[in-house]
Amino acid sequence: MSAAHYAKIWDDYWSDTTDEPGQVFWDSRPEVGVLDDLHRFGAHLDPHLPLVDIGCGHGTQARALAGRFAHVVGVDVSEAGLAIARAGEPRPGLEFARLDLLDAAAAQALHARLGDANLYVRAVLHQLDDAARVAAVAGLAQLLGARGRALVVELSPAAEAYFEYLFAEFAGPPPGLRRVLRHGIQPAALQRGDLTRLFALAGLAPVAQGKGVIHTTLNLPGGQVALVPTDIFVFGRASEG
Repeated sequence: MSAAHYAKIWDDYWSDTTDEPGQVFWDSRPEVGVLDDLHRFGAHLDPHLPLVDIGCGHGTQARALAGRFAHVVGVDVSEAGLAIARAGEPRPGLEFARLDLLDAAAAQALHARLGDANLYVRAVLHQLDDAARVAAVAGLAQLLGARGRALVVELSPAAEAYFEYLFAEFAGPPPGLRRVLRHGIQPAALQRGDLTRLFALAGLAPVAQGKGVIHTTLNLPGGQVALVPTDIFVFGRASEG
């Protein structure tokens, strides 16, 4: 799919989003989202580098990052999502900018402005097709430069079975996820080894890894919060080792 296609479906999604709680399926509170990820893996990121929140959407996680790094840039392909993010509470050192990660020249221009940067990449790659994933990871490598590292949270292979369970519980797509599918966004869990192979193509290798979950806004019939299984990696230049 083209970059223009991804921009359109995400603009459509965010344009259809209001302040009503629970609309955004993956809208974790920062303490069980980015702050928990940083608690576990943040020691692998150089605190002196800026941090770019890739696919920041409406900016929830980027605002939490701004409390941990001096300069944070939330980027997204969707102008509609960025409009929501910019309308939120301002934070020192936080800015939002449009970035088409599939555009190599755009990634190069952002790197030229920021220098080497750390990246937070939460549940972005799984909704891209195979060719777009390769281009996206090349863009991530451009932004990292020589010294940056990428903290990547992605749906694990176990997520596929978990979504089947959710569909069975709700006799179809559950609320929140139904909105995602209606706008043509097609999530697909990456299979074992996909992430490391993708990043290896861009000269990046795992520095650390672990398991986690995405706390969704969906409550199950028994009252529990739906938790989507994830794999978590920190990637850096393969030459580091």
